[in-house]
Amino acid sequence: MRISRHSLIFGLSYALDIVGNNNLSHSKSTAYLAVTIGGEMGLDKPATLSLYYAALLHDIGLGLTYDMRAHCADGEAMLKKLPLPGDIAGFVRWHHEYADGSGVFGLREADIPKGAQIICLASAFDDLFGKYEDGFSHELYTEVKNWAYEQRARFAEDIMAAFDALTEREYFLLDYFNHETKYALSDKLMVGDDARYGNGDVEKYAHCFAELIDRRSPFTFTHSHGIANLAAKASEYLGYGGEKTRTMYISGLLHDIGKLYVPVEILHKNGKLTREERFIINKHTYFTRKILEQVKGFEEITEYASNHHERLDGTGYPYHLPGERLSEPERVMAVCDVYQALTEERPYRGKLPPEKVWGIIDKMAAEGHLDSALTQRLKEVFG
Repeated sequence: MRISRHSLIFGLSYALDIVGNNNLSHSKSTAYLAVTIGGEMGLDKPATLSLYYAALLHDIGLGLTYDMRAHCADGEAMLKKLPLPGDIAGFVRWHHEYADGSGVFGLREADIPKGAQIICLASAFDDLFGKYEDGFSHELYTEVKNWAYEQRARFAEDIMAAFDALTEREYFLLDYFNHETKYALSDKLMVGDDARYGNGDVEKYAHCFAELIDRRSPFTFTHSHGIANLAAKASEYLGYGGEKTRTMYISGLLHDIGKLYVPVEILHKNGKLTREERFIINKHTYFTRKILEQVKGFEEITEYASNHHERLDGTGYPYHLPGERLSEPERVMAVCDVYQALTEERPYRGKLPPEKVWGIIDKMAAEGHLDSALTQRLKEVFG
C-alpha cells in the first residue's frame, strides 16, 4: 500500500468537520484562509506545507472534548504520534492563542509560533463567517472589514496586514463565500507534496482516528481496535494473505469513523433510542463511506469499512445491498461488528456471555441477515 500523504490528510480532515454535525467545511476553509494569508506574508514552501496540514488537522482534539485547553493539548498529543513535517503538533497546541494574551493559555505574540497565530485568525474568521450561505455581498464585505478592525488588537500586525491586503482583492472573499467551490479550494492550494505513506504510516493514522472515535464514549472505548483485531484474526484464518489481512485490520480501525457525526448524548444514552435518534445514528456508515472514499488508494478499505451494517437479505443500511453485492470480506466485517458489540458493555446492558452471543448470531444467520457458513467458520476463530 502506497498512499499519498496529501490525499490521506485531506480526506481524513473531513472526519473532523462532521464532529457532532459541525460545519462541514471548517478544516478546508481554515486551510484556504491560512495558506492564502501565509502566501501573502511570503512563507517558504516548507512553512506553507506545515501550515496547510496543521490547518486541516487543527481540530483533531475536538472529537475528544469541547474544553478548549484540553482539545488543544489532546490534539498536540495525537499529532505527535503521526509522521508529519515541521511543527504541526505545536501549531495545533497553540491555535487558540492570541497575540494580546487573551487566548486559552494566555501566551503572547513572542511565545506563539507564527503558524499557530495564522491558524487562530483563520479559524476564528470561519467560526463566524462560515455560516453565511447567501453569497458575497457589499453588506457582507462591510461586516468582514468591521470584524477585522475590531479584532486587529488580538492578532500580530503582520498577519492583520496580510489579511487586510487580501480583502482588498475581490477574488479572496469571492472564493471564500462561494459555497459551490469552497470545499475544493484548499485541495487546489497544495502543490508539490509527492510524499507517500507505506502500510506502517497509514496504520498510525488509522490508530489515531480509531482512538478519536472510541474515546468519545466510555462504552465503546476499545470497539474499533476490537473490530480490527477480530478482522485480522478472521482474515488469517480464512487465508487472505498478509496484504489483505492488513487492509482488513485498517478497515476495522476506521469502520466507525462516521460516528463522529453522531452527538455524544446519543452515543451515551442509557436506554432505547427514539426513532429520531436511530435515524441519526444510522447515518454513520454513510459518513464513513464519504470520508474514506476521498482517500485515493482506500477503495477496498472504503468497501470493507462502510458496509458492516449491510445484510444479505437487503435489510441493512444505508444502501440495503443484497447478498450478491457483498464480498466475503464485507460479510466478515459484519460478523465481527455484531460479535464485538455483543461482547462489550453498553449503557443499557452488560456484555453478554459467549453462548448468548452465538445464539443471537446464529439466529441472525438463520434469518438471512448474516452469512451462515461464514459464521460457523468464524466460531472456530472467535471461540
